[in-house]
Amino acid sequence: KKHHRVLHSERKEREIRTMAAEALTPIDCSDQPLDIAFHPSRDILAAALVDGTVEFHDFSTRCIPSLSNAAHAKGNAKKDDVDDDNDEDDTILSTIEVHCNDIPKTKIRSAIHSEPSSSCRTLLFSSDGEYLYTAGNGGSIACLNTEIASSYHSSSASIVWKVDNASPHGINVLHQLEENAPPGPLLVSGDDEGVVRLWDIRLCSGNSENNLDRGNKKKHPFDRLMGLPQGCVASFHENKDYISGFATDATCNTLLASSADGVMSVIDLRMNYNANATTKQGEENAPVKSGQFHLIRQSDNQEDELLSICVLKGGKKVVCGTQTGVLNIWSWGIWGDVSDRFPGHPQSIDTLLKIDERTLLTGSSDGVVRVIQIQPDKMLGVLGDHGGFPVEKMNFSSGKKLLGSVSHDNFIRLWDASILADDDVEDNNIEESSMEEAESSAIVFASKAKSSMEEAES
Repeated sequence: KKHHRVLHSERKEREIRTMAAEALTPIDCSDQPLDIAFHPSRDILAAALVDGTVEFHDFSTRCIPSLSNAAHAKGNAKKDDVDDDNDEDDTILSTIEVHCNDIPKTKIRSAIHSEPSSSCRTLLFSSDGEYLYTAGNGGSIACLNTEIASSYHSSSASIVWKVDNASPHGINVLHQLEENAPPGPLLVSGDDEGVVRLWDIRLCSGNSENNLDRGNKKKHPFDRLMGLPQGCVASFHENKDYISGFATDATCNTLLASSADGVMSVIDLRMNYNANATTKQGEENAPVKSGQFHLIRQSDNQEDELLSICVLKGGKKVVCGTQTGVLNIWSWGIWGDVSDRFPGHPQSIDTLLKIDERTLLTGSSDGVVRVIQIQPDKMLGVLGDHGGFPVEKMNFSSGKKLLGSVSHDNFIRLWDASILADDDVEDNNIEESSMEEAESSAIVFASKAKSSMEEAES
């Protein structure tokens, strides 16, 4: 098994080094996309746009590689050469104005600062793809019915519910816990000032003031700021700058939150949360007190912004991308200082995407998507590039067939990720075998040690 693992690793490394991913025809959005999410089973994706809208696109036609990666990077600026009337290039399915009317909660840094505009910053599909959750810089969270939203004829009625002022500041990132998490598949939000909130979506949908029946009732922009909004079951404010990402272990007992203040927060999720138990007489759907979830601890301040986060090595290692281009690595359970650092990126590492338990993709401000191996630390190759523009967000399509990435223009770049997906299952099997071998060796060692101690005592 060890010999097979070495040969497999060498073969995979050789393939990645000698072959960058094929760049597919990019998807043209109506405005700059800030985040993207692929549906878990259909060939559609959703884009969060800077103007506050959400767009659905059909990427099933994006299967023909462009002439070259270099031509792809430069071709975005020369889109005029493409026939706009070509049906194959028209991928858009619908546009929904979800956060267009939100009042932005951003800091005005100077008297001459331009008036901020509302935007949709982040989104994600539910695990079954039935719903799409979105959030914006106005601090609101919305839920869309995917089937309705992805159809041009019905998209205007696709908002199932929306919680205004869900967070006291603009929301930067969303994350959903797995079904096996102790509190269930709660939604997690992180905002611009370090506030982390957990949401029971069943309670959000039950709020008559925030669902589709709210009518034309005008909301005050500071409503609910003094208390927890409907559906919020816990709130933490342990960080001093924006939350950049979330991650959990396989058991979902622990939630990790990376922040631009250089500190990672560790939250214990182990509790028997019951939505029905929170309802008291005269206090309908009262939120659970935050004390039922608690902060385990925070990491030491790294004096460097933590911009992205990923869990690898079967939950044994936590990797964070930083502003200075260094990958900070923690050993699970030892949350003080880092156990390892992997320098080498020339600029900030703004996004991370897990390939398997040993390998991840990094998106950097220099516009390059790199394939990185962790412990042993090694840069395996370059998957693609954005022609010098920063890589802000990345995501895999279902089955890791395609990689999507966004930058500071109106395009969603798509890459053929089959070079990574082909080895993913085999990698996981190898990793599981390695863990089983380690556990077996530990049992044998413990048994021998116990026998030796008994012999010594006798």
